[in-house]
Amino acid sequence: MKKIFFIACVLCAATMQAQTTVDDFENSSKTWNTVSCGNEIVDNPHQEGLNLSCKCLQIERAPECDNWSGAIYTLPQAVTGYKYVHALMYRNNSHKPNLKVTDNGENLDIVPVNTIVANQWQDVVFDISGKAQVDYLMFMADRDEITENAVVLIDDVLFSNDATPRTTPNAQCADEAEPEQDGEYTLVWNEDFTDGALDTKVWNIEVNGDGGGNNELQYYCEKGVSLGVEPTTGKHCLILTATKENYQGKACTSGRVNTKNKMTYTYGRIDARIKFPQTANGLWPAFWQMGNNFDQVGWPKCGETDIIEMGHQNAFSKGTQDRFFNGAMHVGSAWNSVWSDAQDATWSYSLQDTFHIVTMIWTPTSIDMYMDKEAHPEKGAYFHADLEPNDDADYNRQLVFGKPNFIIANLAVGGNFPGIYNINNVTAMANGPRSMYIDWIRIYQRGDNNQSFVCPSASDDIEPEGTTNLTPALSSREGEKVLRNGQLLIRRGENVYTITGQIIK
Repeated sequence: MKKIFFIACVLCAATMQAQTTVDDFENSSKTWNTVSCGNEIVDNPHQEGLNLSCKCLQIERAPECDNWSGAIYTLPQAVTGYKYVHALMYRNNSHKPNLKVTDNGENLDIVPVNTIVANQWQDVVFDISGKAQVDYLMFMADRDEITENAVVLIDDVLFSNDATPRTTPNAQCADEAEPEQDGEYTLVWNEDFTDGALDTKVWNIEVNGDGGGNNELQYYCEKGVSLGVEPTTGKHCLILTATKENYQGKACTSGRVNTKNKMTYTYGRIDARIKFPQTANGLWPAFWQMGNNFDQVGWPKCGETDIIEMGHQNAFSKGTQDRFFNGAMHVGSAWNSVWSDAQDATWSYSLQDTFHIVTMIWTPTSIDMYMDKEAHPEKGAYFHADLEPNDDADYNRQLVFGKPNFIIANLAVGGNFPGIYNINNVTAMANGPRSMYIDWIRIYQRGDNNQSFVCPSASDDIEPEGTTNLTPALSSREGEKVLRNGQLLIRRGENVYTITGQIIK
């Protein structure tokens, strides 16, 4: 989470964006009403070609159904300023589908501008240029005479001013994707949030309305933090929820947690499986870390590493809020004397549709960050920084970023990063609260002498490969885990044990 100002840009109106997503059906709260036959959101049965996502809309017309059978979605407000509607479609025939819209109360049927191909995903484009406004979208399965059921799958519906059909595949459905280690790393900590209550021996819930040093709008409090089930996948998660409401002088509440003075680590690989909210304009989700000497030296001397942030104002005018993100580092001697390195990326698929895995690999000489590293290895790191020494200790990246760090996860609202300072301009919460879901967090280390890991309690006791039969005392969640000189140790009271139960101190 940034503690510095970004260069401001003008917030553009929605009607001037290059494109706006209507629905991607992954975590959709929108209602597509059935017209005549039937429709439902289903698991994508053809994860291939342009559409690798998890969910899609299926509409079907049987021969005995009306030829206007389909699905209709009423927009929350009329849309103007766009020339085209795009929709990924997979049809069991090559008939042209129809899109019905309204123009000042007049219902209009529109056929696609491109040729329809059966049994493969394609981006189907409908020309709505010249229409004063669009109040609803209605996709009809098949207006032709049919003798067998016409089935159409629909995904990634959007308004656009570009008539060019999309050719880049969307997000791979890697709902259960797991990081594959290269053999050098050992799992030293796993937090999967399945215990039913947040482990307060590991986690702190922040309670404050200070704006995070960034003029943010939220008041962080306990009600913004919960454990529960993500509704689409059923995964047990840490849930950070932003709600528009008056609370302690603030216009909204939200959640922020950290592991300061509890779970810390130095170097290794950290992976987090996160489902980000639809940030639209105004939400600012982040997963990051700071030096655990924060209480002693303050910010920015402690060092800050932003593993991922979303919701920056630079994405607004381009309509890429769901794909634009960044990693960053900050260090310095004072709040107004900071060295920063922020590197952004715009992905080819949405990162606000389902869970995605964020990875950071931290060594004494470098930091690299990855998105969906196993699912998309070809993309490489979206952030890279060399940890270089410096004669000034406050700016010595090798020194500052070579100390124990604690983890932070939060869902901010407004502030310097989105460039929004009025809750009424936060479009993300126009239809209710929004949540960030964290399925799990894992830390792996290689056992180098300069690595460390400290945690007084963990969700699961981790046994390195080849070790078995922990004593009952050591399998308890009591005790402090320490990785020292490549050996995982457990400290309890005055004694220190090896992972097999041998007392060494």
